[in-house]
Amino acid sequence: MKPVDEKMISEYLDKWKPLLSLCNWDIRPVVVEKDWRKSGDVKIDESNRMAAVMIRSDLDPAFLEQVVVHELLHIKLWGLDQMIEESLNALFGKEDSEGKRIFGQGQFMNELETTVQDLTRALLDASGFEGDYLFNRVQKQIDREIGIK
Repeated sequence: MKPVDEKMISEYLDKWKPLLSLCNWDIRPVVVEKDWRKSGDVKIDESNRMAAVMIRSDLDPAFLEQVVVHELLHIKLWGLDQMIEESLNALFGKEDSEGKRIFGQGQFMNELETTVQDLTRALLDASGFEGDYLFNRVQKQIDREIGIK
C-alpha cells in the first residue's frame, strides 16, 4: 500500500472545495507521519479563512476521499461548531472538570461527528462514490473475529 502524500490529499481538496463552496479558503494538506490515533483532523483559522487538513500517512488510500470530505465538512460547519462551544461555555463555564460541561460537550461532539459522517456519506453517494466506507473495514474485522468470513 502506497503511503498517503500531500499530492493525493490535494487532488481531493481540489475536487471537493468547489462543491462545498470553500474556494475562498486556503486549505493545505498535511501528512502526519507519526503514530496517530486519528485518520484525519483539521486545524482552522476562520478569521483568515485558512485551514490545514491533516491525514495519517498510513491511511489506506481507499478511504482517503472519505476522510478529506469529512474534514472539509468540519470546516464548512466551523461557525456552528464554535457557536455551540460558546453556548456550552455560557451555560456551564469553561472548566472541563464540571459534570454538566462534560456531559454537554460529549453530547455535542457525538452529534457533530454523526452529522458530519452522515453528510460525508450522502455527498459521496451523490457523487457516484463506489468505494467502501470506513465502517465496512470494521465490519470485516468483526466478521473475522467471530468466524463469519
